[in-house]
Amino acid sequence: MPNRGKNRPSQAKSQATSNQASNSASNAASSQPTPLTHAALVDLALQRQKKRAAHAAQKKAESEALKNTGNNLFQGGDYEAAVETYQEAIDEYGATAVLYSNLAAAYLKLEQYDEAQDAATEALVLDPKMVKARYRRGLARKESGQYRAALIDFKAVLEQDSSRAEARNQLTETQFFYDEYGDEYSEGTDSDGLGYGWPYYDDEPTHVSDTESDSSDCNHFGNGVPCRFYNHGGCSRKDNCRYSHAPDALSERDKLGRNVCLYHLFDSCKFGEAKCVYSHDKTFLDYGWWTHPEYVTLMKEKLDTHAFEEQGKDIIVDLIKTCTRPHTTDESSASPKVQTASTGTRFVLVLALDGDVVEAYKLPTIAALQTEITVKKALNVNEASTHLMSPDLKAVFVADAALAKRSNAQILKKLVDFARDGGSVVMGGSFSSFIRPPELANFFLTSWGFSWKSGSYHRATFKLNRSHILAKSNSSLLESYSMKALHVQGVAPNAIVYKEDGANPAESPAVQAPFGKGHIGYIGDVNWENGSITVLHAMLHISASDRSAGATTPPATSSTSTAKASSSSSGATPMTSTSHSSDWSTISGEDEDDNDNIDNIETLSEAKFVLILAFEGDIADSYKQPTINLIKSKSFVKIVTTQTEAVRILSSDAVAGVFVADAGIANRKNAQVLTKLVEYAKAGGSVVIGGAFSTFVKPKDMGTFFLKSWSVPWKPGSYHRTTFFLNPAHELAKSNPLLAQSYSMKALHVKDISPDVVVYRPTRESRLENLVFAPGPITNLNESPAVRTRVGKGHLGYIGDVNWEDGSAKLVLAMMGLLGSQSQSQSQPEAGPSAGAKPSSGTAKPATSASTAKPASSPAPKASPASQAASATQASASAPTTSTVSPQQKPPVPAPATISKDSSVLLLSLDDYFFATSHAHCLSAIREKVVVSQALTVSTALTKLGDKNLVGVFITDTGIVQSKHKEILPCLVKYVKQGGIVIVGGSFSTFVSAPDMNSFFNDAWGLSWKSGAYHRTRFLRNSQHDLVTKNPSMPSSYSMKALHLRGLASNDPIYLPADNLQLQTPLPFNDHAESPVVRRKIGEGYFGYVGDVDAEPETTNVVLAMFGLLDELKLEADKTEPATAAPEPPREEAPAASMSTTAAEAESEFRHLPVGPTRRPFLMILSFGSEKFFAGVQGDLLELLKSKLEVLHGLSHERVLELLGSQDLVGILITDAAIIETENAYLLSQLVAFAKAGGTVVMGGSFSSHIKFNQVGTFFQDSWGLPWRSGDYTSCEITVNRGHELAKSSVLPSAFMMKGLFVAGVTPQTTLYVPVRAHVAKKSQSPVALAQVGKGRVGYIGDVGLQDEHSKIVLAMFGLSQ
Repeated sequence: MPNRGKNRPSQAKSQATSNQASNSASNAASSQPTPLTHAALVDLALQRQKKRAAHAAQKKAESEALKNTGNNLFQGGDYEAAVETYQEAIDEYGATAVLYSNLAAAYLKLEQYDEAQDAATEALVLDPKMVKARYRRGLARKESGQYRAALIDFKAVLEQDSSRAEARNQLTETQFFYDEYGDEYSEGTDSDGLGYGWPYYDDEPTHVSDTESDSSDCNHFGNGVPCRFYNHGGCSRKDNCRYSHAPDALSERDKLGRNVCLYHLFDSCKFGEAKCVYSHDKTFLDYGWWTHPEYVTLMKEKLDTHAFEEQGKDIIVDLIKTCTRPHTTDESSASPKVQTASTGTRFVLVLALDGDVVEAYKLPTIAALQTEITVKKALNVNEASTHLMSPDLKAVFVADAALAKRSNAQILKKLVDFARDGGSVVMGGSFSSFIRPPELANFFLTSWGFSWKSGSYHRATFKLNRSHILAKSNSSLLESYSMKALHVQGVAPNAIVYKEDGANPAESPAVQAPFGKGHIGYIGDVNWENGSITVLHAMLHISASDRSAGATTPPATSSTSTAKASSSSSGATPMTSTSHSSDWSTISGEDEDDNDNIDNIETLSEAKFVLILAFEGDIADSYKQPTINLIKSKSFVKIVTTQTEAVRILSSDAVAGVFVADAGIANRKNAQVLTKLVEYAKAGGSVVIGGAFSTFVKPKDMGTFFLKSWSVPWKPGSYHRTTFFLNPAHELAKSNPLLAQSYSMKALHVKDISPDVVVYRPTRESRLENLVFAPGPITNLNESPAVRTRVGKGHLGYIGDVNWEDGSAKLVLAMMGLLGSQSQSQSQPEAGPSAGAKPSSGTAKPATSASTAKPASSPAPKASPASQAASATQASASAPTTSTVSPQQKPPVPAPATISKDSSVLLLSLDDYFFATSHAHCLSAIREKVVVSQALTVSTALTKLGDKNLVGVFITDTGIVQSKHKEILPCLVKYVKQGGIVIVGGSFSTFVSAPDMNSFFNDAWGLSWKSGAYHRTRFLRNSQHDLVTKNPSMPSSYSMKALHLRGLASNDPIYLPADNLQLQTPLPFNDHAESPVVRRKIGEGYFGYVGDVDAEPETTNVVLAMFGLLDELKLEADKTEPATAAPEPPREEAPAASMSTTAAEAESEFRHLPVGPTRRPFLMILSFGSEKFFAGVQGDLLELLKSKLEVLHGLSHERVLELLGSQDLVGILITDAAIIETENAYLLSQLVAFAKAGGTVVMGGSFSSHIKFNQVGTFFQDSWGLPWRSGDYTSCEITVNRGHELAKSSVLPSAFMMKGLFVAGVTPQTTLYVPVRAHVAKKSQSPVALAQVGKGRVGYIGDVGLQDEHSKIVLAMFGLSQ
């Protein structure tokens, strides 16, 4: 078997070459020594074994030294250097399982998960029983989203060693992720077809040949043709021999260093021992597949002789693996192939999964192909999969390196099948520019069975190999041409198309070899030279019939017809976007316009595009997509994430504008790109700095960025949200009437600006829009969040919006000259006023809300709520009643039900999964009266609206105002008009923006309600409101912090601020025309709003009253508990009719809920956005805590700070290390104050797993005043420190095994658990500690396994009984 870690030459040879070598060598027979006797050979083998053992020991020592160097670098945190060192040891001294396992660990630290997985797999190939390697591969798979494969690894680790708590912890987490998110690799098995568990525990380790310890004579390569004398009796010329003594692909090395014929090993050598250049003596061979008769038989049955001559031993290895190892059934291969119907038009597929090929230097290649044959492209997996199943597919040109990514494994597998069945596949274009050397070798070996590896990289003039079949059949190939290319080495002579004189004979920049019934080719040219175009055409094997077909059939129609044929054949619905984007008639995959066809190279080369620079990550977050999609609707787009590609593209004349989407451009490593960017702007281009730039740029870097690079004195200013107004004097405002006249955004301003560069600005009417601070006026009017100035002949713009608002998206287009005029965007004449008309009074506002505005067309006149409801009624009347409802089939809305034991309230929670936690008091009260159901999606909501027992809908969050959920609104309006009840509350008022709120009430409900003040005060119920009259049990007054509504009618408010009251802040309160709780009758039903942001207990009764549930509950209480009911304040008698018969009959079904606030101890858990993760991996702890007291989980910082003063707060459990981040510094200071005042704060959950070692000391010393610092990260048995105060008063788990992060610097008084057999060094370390801080306590649990004992310790620290 070949040495997997060493790049040594190998040469595939035909039997004709062998015969030639045999004859040539025979002429020199007289000069060769007499063959040795068997006894002499045995003696020679023993001597040679000793020498090689000594040499191997020396190499092992040198390898060990390099490994130790790598370990030191790893422990010092220099992971990149560690990777280089481990790889050097592998390359220089041979592969070992330990080296590959350590390499995997280093890659994990660098978050290079694909490389980590590959390295760990290599380790397992060498040692399938290596637990660490399998565990590390599981980690890599988990982090890259391959949850199914990761589960297999973690389970295998536990099967080998069930005591490994870290594997069990990872298994639990991964299972949670797999259940929650699924797995994109869940269909079939891995790309090799071996199963995700390969190599399996009971597999034999792969043998690594020790021939690398041979002398230079034994590795002498010569002319590559095997030396017959060396392999039979010994060669006296040694290093001076013109022939090869080295190992190669068609032989197996024995203990004497001879190469034994592989054909002979499965009894197929046609030359016989006398004429074969290889040895036929098996005496000194090691143990291997040739010792198994069943394997020999397998080889003879499976091997295709022609393929074997090209691939040699590599194909044997793959056959043995795939034919003898058990693996899961590949569903994709087991099912019959479904091909699309033929259109009669042959085509070449260009596979570009990393993006479109619109750069100017690539266009001649594509255009030249189009003159020969119909060309289609695939920019994503779906398009590629569709085209690869077409019977009209002639050949495939792989134009970038994305195919080598593990995420595209299924496409690669289909491509291999296509070539094996007779197709031609050529790797070229940008493939050689972006593939890494390890990836290239793995790509060709594991998928194609070729031992081609990355070679040298340089420019040279290469000559055509006239002996290659391509040269013989293509007279148009150039005799020689110059190119800069990445070569591949380990290539057979008959696969080389072009070669360099005097260079390595087994290395070439252009190769093609037979593969099954087809061909596989590689062109390493990185510049897409004209000479390489001719080579590409030849490798694709385009025939005369293909050319005529391409000439007679327009490219624009082929893809569409193919897609239609595909859909009709398979029964699937055709995807319009796929069929259009799959054709080369459009440049961008996003363009779906059939009129954008191109007919020639001139049109294609002039296509303009917007360049988006995103150096610090992708821009796939959902909140960024509207901006990106809007740009794509106006122009072709090229997204670039690397410096090299950015520099090259900025030289193109096709760049229509540049949008800098993050702060990576300010990084010193991207200085070259910045220089090119400035040159581009000064030459007349438009550059917009926006997106995430303002979020992540450092203040000191921002001023330097603008001053030194752009020569503008802009500096970072204030950071807040307010409503900004368009500056009518700016040229952008004059030329872009579609820009919003005003919109709200949270932005980082720039200061030191001149008035003429300001595009948007605050005015004296602007107010601070914040849910924490009072809405004070904006004092600094000399700053701006959006500016644009001239730079040379071009422009530089800056947009400081941190939330990618829709108004900012339009501004990006305007700054690049792509927004267009009003007449251009108007799609149809309007019946009402023009879009540009200003409101007759009041502040000018955008015609539509930020979330629903369509930038490409002017706003259409809005239908009245009545017409919307009528439309919804008409649509729903014709829709059949089904169990599941599509958006096109809205359910009929039944009349509201009377209250019974089957009555239900629907929670509409489209954007908030934690309502049940944050509003537990209210939810519990509703559940005691009626059935509660929850809808998290629109389809579920539409279905549940048809429930005949539905008595009301409670909208609990802001998901209702999002444009993607707008289809539910007409149904809700109709439901209310027919007598239903809809209440808006929960977290709606906490997170809704003012424009969205105003649009929601106005557009959907036809109400004049608008967002008002935000503050806390005491409110009195409005005795004139009919709801108060019918529900005297409602609180007469209570304090709440709320977002008010203004623009109310006199009969809307249910609660109003009392006269002469002050805000519970230093500011006076004057406006009594606003209300935090309102209700309006619409049609036959009611629509209400509750603006309470803190879920006050009193609000529970208000919500019950709005749903008509409060009086029944109270009267029931009067019947069941007359003697013990709490005294009620004086009130009017409830109407007799309020006691329904249904409620009386169902008396035994409900428990009494106390009226007004209830006092109950509660605990807060802070997970900082990881609430679902904590609930998944520590669900048992969460349920245990909930059984003891009320648990608040997932609260906002503001709410946490407010509740810190509550007398009922038992303590705080922190489950994530995010508490140490700068943005949480104020919250941390208040938690410390809470503890010092007598509270308990415990760091548990995943805190110890996520905090860095060097952060532990800073956190505890600087914030808590404790001398604790990071200790050992280890696994050991621990037991309770009976001297600790908590151990004396609580029942704690006794001795148990724990793996965790210890803290050092603890004392006997603060150490809660100690190791059973503590070393001296660990006497001052503990995995569990609890210390007095002021009047309170702070605890730490370092357990990373999250065991049951963890939960019991948490209970004890908070003083809760078990």
